[in-house]
This record gives sequence, structure tokens and C-alpha cells, in this order.
Amino acid sequence: MEKLTDEFGGLNASDLQHLILDNKYIKECYSNKKKDKSSLSSLIDIPLSQSESIKLGIGIEDILRELISKYSNLKNIKPKNKKGNKERDHLFCDEKNKKIYYAELKANINLDTEKSKITSLKCLQIVEELNEQYSDYEINWCLVAYRYINFTDIPTTIKNKYNNISKNLYGINQYLSMLGINLVFDEKTYKSFLNDIAHAMFNNS
Repeated sequence: MEKLTDEFGGLNASDLQHLILDNKYIKECYSNKKKDKSSLSSLIDIPLSQSESIKLGIGIEDILRELISKYSNLKNIKPKNKKGNKERDHLFCDEKNKKIYYAELKANINLDTEKSKITSLKCLQIVEELNEQYSDYEINWCLVAYRYINFTDIPTTIKNKYNNISKNLYGINQYLSMLGINLVFDEKTYKSFLNDIAHAMFNNS
């Protein structure tokens, strides 16, 4: 067999292959093609790449924003993204009743400890900013785990990562209810809704 180089004592392709096959870490690695049940993609019937999953999340957030604007008396006041400022996923105003509604939306909240803390902290910091900016308004807010239709569906192990904001952790139905939207999903209708979005986005590509 042809030597790859003489510089390292004449190692050849066979030597490298044995090195790979005998490595303990590599032996213990395996491919897991099952969809993570805590991710939004587990509800989608068509296969999605990572970039498509990200685009789907953005599409869902945008559809929900339009739904809220169309079927409520709330005004979308989400500012344009500026460098250095924390983005607010959803931000609506009820001028008549002096209420602000802020929501952070996540397709998958099953994050590692550090990232879940960062997410919680971001929400709390934005709420603090909103309290200062809209001092005459009541601030209503939540972290929406829109993989789940109800808060009670979120696994306890995941809920525990957000103990510091547990009262503000919502499923999609709790979020819509907070905004006064007359729409309640069940598992079947919500999955159909999400798949309709996914098919509209990617079936023509």
C-alpha cells in the first residue's frame, strides 16, 4: 500500500484506518436520525435541513405576528433591529387600556443550562427596559415555547430550566389567550397549521 508520508515513519492508509477504528471515542459515537421530540421539527412531516428549520421558525413568528395584528385590537410596535439592542420577537400595544405585550418566541427551549439562563435573562432585561420606556403602561410578557400547545405539555425537566420565569413560560394557547385571540389549538389542528406553513415555504423549492 502506498505510503502517505515518510516524515512520520512511513505511515500508510491502513495504519490510519486502524487508528480511526480503534479509537474509543469514535467507537462510541453513532448517528441519531430521530427527531428531537422537544424540537418543532418533530411536528413537521417533511424533512428539513437545519437552515430550513431556522427559516421555518422565522416564518411561524411572522405568521403569528400577522394573525395577532389582524384578529386583535393590538398594534404591532416591534422596532427595527438595531446593532447593540436586544431584539424583541413580538411587541404589541393596547393604547386604549395602556398595556404592552412582549413575547420571546422559541421553537425549542430544551437548551443547555447556560443558554437557558441567557434566554431567561434576556427576557427579564427587556421587561425592565419596557417598564422604563412605558412607565404608564402595564407590561404583560412571556417566553412562548411554541413547540407546545399548552404549558402543561412541556416536560418537567425542561420547565425546571426556567424556574426563575416559570409563571411567564407559555405554550401557544396561553399566548393567544393572553392577547385575546379567539383561537384554541389541539394537537391535530396545531400540527396541521405548522405543516401548512412548512409546505407553503418549502414545497416549491
